[in-house]
Amino acid sequence: MADKIISNKDPKLEAMTVDHMSPAPKEIPIEEVTLRRVARPLRHVKYVPIKALIFYSKEGPMEFSYERKIKTPIAKNSLVVEVHDVGLNPIDMKIRNGYTKSLYGEIGLGREYSGVVSVVGEKLKSQWQVGDEVFGIYYHPHLGVGALQSSILVNPSEDPILLKPKNISFEEASGSLFCLGTAVNILDKLHKNGKLKQDSNVLINGGTSSVGMFAIQLLKNYYNLIKKITVVTTSTGSTVLKKQFTAIADDLIFVNYLNCRGKASKPLRKMIKDGKAVDYEEETGNEIVTDYTQGKYDVVLDFIGGYDILAHSTTLLHGGGAYVTTVGDYVEDYKIDVFDSWDNPSANARKMFGSLLWSYSYTHFYFDPNAKMASKNDWISRCGELLENGVVKCVIDKVYDWKQHREAFSYMATQRAQGKLIMKVERF
Repeated sequence: MADKIISNKDPKLEAMTVDHMSPAPKEIPIEEVTLRRVARPLRHVKYVPIKALIFYSKEGPMEFSYERKIKTPIAKNSLVVEVHDVGLNPIDMKIRNGYTKSLYGEIGLGREYSGVVSVVGEKLKSQWQVGDEVFGIYYHPHLGVGALQSSILVNPSEDPILLKPKNISFEEASGSLFCLGTAVNILDKLHKNGKLKQDSNVLINGGTSSVGMFAIQLLKNYYNLIKKITVVTTSTGSTVLKKQFTAIADDLIFVNYLNCRGKASKPLRKMIKDGKAVDYEEETGNEIVTDYTQGKYDVVLDFIGGYDILAHSTTLLHGGGAYVTTVGDYVEDYKIDVFDSWDNPSANARKMFGSLLWSYSYTHFYFDPNAKMASKNDWISRCGELLENGVVKCVIDKVYDWKQHREAFSYMATQRAQGKLIMKVERF
């Protein structure tokens, strides 16, 4: 049967059969399929994340928060500034003292700063650029926000902001504008009212406060005051001022209020009566006697507070003179003072009826740093020029990392700082 099948050949099929001499094609290799991780497509960032130093009440701790954000795109007339350094201010402690209960959420700290512009609103691109080094004031005491955060949203029409001069550091810039602005506005007003002249005799109570230090420099370097300035401070304070202001050290007369238990009026009255000023060397305790022939004062600038000098104003202050205080009748106490609180009744009476009841003008000066108020005397630009031209400088006492905030605010509470306290802000 098999032979029959084999022998049964189909001629047509036999003709179609071809023997191929070339080998069969090789099998096409196929790569093994595997999953690979690829970069996520770029997405629009809808906010700038922020790390901020905040508190909830005066009894609670200061702590870091990551809850705040700056939404983008920002308003057309705004800037985002990446904060580098912040100048600490007693106002922060007074604001904190006002929050007795944690009912208002997170409250920010810090009123002046330096940093770099990171985002520019559409309407400000002709004036500001990303990367501009700036410094300014971020003063919103009733809104619960502060400059002690990694980035802040700034409105230049309200928040004073300037390009940082090349000749000063970020640290110096962060401690300059608020206190310098205060001193500039006080002296500018006195000068315009005819109270401050080149031959005026000036007394400064609190010479190592930051405002006091700027006032000393302005009086000598800008207003070219002829007479010596009497400065009430401590013995260590006089050492600091002599070291920082060597060019004008001989034009300063020092009164150590610790030697008279804070009653500076006593050595001041004695100095006027005897015609000589007596100071003591810090290291040896030896007397330093200086002739004093300038008599009563034309201007008293009080950055400490208290009623002692006012109580003896008839023997210390010329009729027609000026008494300006940034504190009031109570001596400052950072541990209990509350921001924007009222003075005692006698101080309030002087504010309202001083020109009628006393022979000198009395001013409790309140500095409003809103940029909208600066058009009257252009103090913002003037401060920038004063720093850039070296007329004044910011004296720094200590610099802290912002993780050291407990130490920084504890030191401020002692009221022994002789210059600005600066806090460095961590990059975030």
